[in-house]
Amino acid sequence: MSLLLQPSAIVLAAVASRPALAATPAMSGRRQTLAAAAAAAAAANTASARAWCGDPYPPFAYSLPWFEFDSSGCAVRVVGDLTSESGKGLRPLVALPTPGLSYDYLENLEALTVSQRRVAFIAVPPAASLPAATRAAVDAIGSLDAKRGVHLLAHGLAAPVALAAAAAAPPGAVASLLLSSPLSQPGDAEPASARAIAASTAPLLATASASSSTVCVGASLARPAAAELHRAFAANELPPLPALVRALRSPPPPLLLAHGGASDVSSAAAVDALAAAAEGRAEVSLFARSGPLPMVDEKAAYAEAVLRFLDSVDGATTRRVVVSGGDQRVAGRI
Repeated sequence: MSLLLQPSAIVLAAVASRPALAATPAMSGRRQTLAAAAAAAAAANTASARAWCGDPYPPFAYSLPWFEFDSSGCAVRVVGDLTSESGKGLRPLVALPTPGLSYDYLENLEALTVSQRRVAFIAVPPAASLPAATRAAVDAIGSLDAKRGVHLLAHGLAAPVALAAAAAAPPGAVASLLLSSPLSQPGDAEPASARAIAASTAPLLATASASSSTVCVGASLARPAAAELHRAFAANELPPLPALVRALRSPPPPLLLAHGGASDVSSAAAVDALAAAAEGRAEVSLFARSGPLPMVDEKAAYAEAVLRFLDSVDGATTRRVVVSGGDQRVAGRI
């Protein structure tokens, strides 16, 4: 496909040409949203296709393979090239959204494919308990053909699932953990947020600035599902996060904790307690202008922090800019 096509035409072609395996209702909704957005863009003759929570798709994105499938009841979406990833000796990044929410709001993470890693999303079944969600996540991770293991990122109430999955997975299956605004019990939340989160997952999708793009956030809020883990959080039935860290093999895998400095729902004290339990293997990245969504509020800073951490674990230096052939124009950057 020529990169000189109008972006709206490219999006329409990309939506039509990217086959999906075993589509689920949530996935169909995502594709319908993309197709509708592309059609609207074409009708308006816009100058660029809007995506990734408001950022234009860079040209390199249109050449990325992607597919969707179901694994043990989990909806899985994989973006990126396994051949490039393996050739560079990299591990894929796997993201778990808060149970009950679609993974649309984590869409910006797809831009991390600029590093030549794959980015995968695993949405555990909403009705799953923590043990059931853990088993499903481990099975889904095992389906990704990641022989050197994966980097596992979790947001909000997916944190206990990620930690439990890292403990239950075969040795080496989870090479690192990245937890953004982690929550497991009401005591992990800021006092003003705890009751609101117990009633709804909406506070986890709050952006810190009215100027932030909320397209992907709105898509997730439009399709919430009652999740067993959300009920268990409200009832204070989930294990504390420091205990889940201590249950990991010793020493635990490297851990990156992302926390927003502007009205994040998780408390700084809870994040510090989680870091303290990690035997010196944790680092905390503070995003001063973000709430619980630094991947939306501070896209570039969050992406760079994540890629720097992944590179340190993989022992690699990955790219941040993609250059097109021929005239050597930049085709996308972080």
